[in-house]
Amino acid sequence: MEVSLPSLFETAKAEMSALSITVMLPRMLAAAFIGALLSLRPWRLLMNRPLPKADMVQAQVLLCAAAAVITAVIGDSVAKAFGLVGLGGFVRFRSGLKDPRDAAILFLMIGLGMACGHGSLGLAGVGTVFVATLLLVLDLFNREAPSALKQRLLVSAQADDLVRAEATLRSALGERNVLVKSCALDFDGRRLELEVEEPVPGSLTAALGRTEGMPLRGLRWTAVSPKGGREELT
Repeated sequence: MEVSLPSLFETAKAEMSALSITVMLPRMLAAAFIGALLSLRPWRLLMNRPLPKADMVQAQVLLCAAAAVITAVIGDSVAKAFGLVGLGGFVRFRSGLKDPRDAAILFLMIGLGMACGHGSLGLAGVGTVFVATLLLVLDLFNREAPSALKQRLLVSAQADDLVRAEATLRSALGERNVLVKSCALDFDGRRLELEVEEPVPGSLTAALGRTEGMPLRGLRWTAVSPKGGREELT
C-alpha cells in the first residue's frame, strides 16, 4: 500500500491539531523534574553523604521521562501497548545493576513517569513525596561505613626492556584494580618507577605476585606519605 507525501503531511497535521502542547509539555517537564529530584537526593548534602553517580542519575531521569512519553504515545490503545511491549523485548542492557536498590528505584521512576504521561500530576506529586520520604528514611538508617583511605605507593624495578616491563606491570596491577597515577622511565639506568594507588590493603602484593618469572630485577615498593615522605616496605 503506497502512501503519498501529501497524505503524510495531512496525517501529521491532524495529529498536531489533536495534540495540545500546553497539556503535554507540563507532563514531560514534571516527569523530568521528578526524575531529577529523586535521583539526585539533594538531602544527602545535608547529611555529608556523597551524591549518586552521574551515570545513574542520568539513567533515572531519562527513564522517568521515557515512561511519560511512552504512556502518552500509548494512550487508550491496547494495540500500541502490546506493540511497545514487544518492541521493548529487543532492548538489552550490557551492564547489570550491582545494587538491588537501584533496580527498585528504576521501577519507581517508571511508575511516576507513567503517572505524568497519563496526566495524573496530582498522583505523581503524592507519589514523589512518598518516595522521597522513603528514600530519606532509608538514607538515615543506612550508615555507610567510611571508605578506607587509599594507600599511595611507589613501585620501582630494573629491566633491560623498559617498555615491556611497564606493560607487564600495568597489566598485573590492572587485574587487581590498582590505579597507576604516574610513570617514570630511566633508559640510561634501565629503571622504571610507577606511582600507584592501592584500593585494598594487600592488593598490590597480590598483583606483583603475578610478575614472577618476568624480566624484572630489584622489584620493590615504598609507601608515599601525604607529606611526600617514603617508607620502605620491601
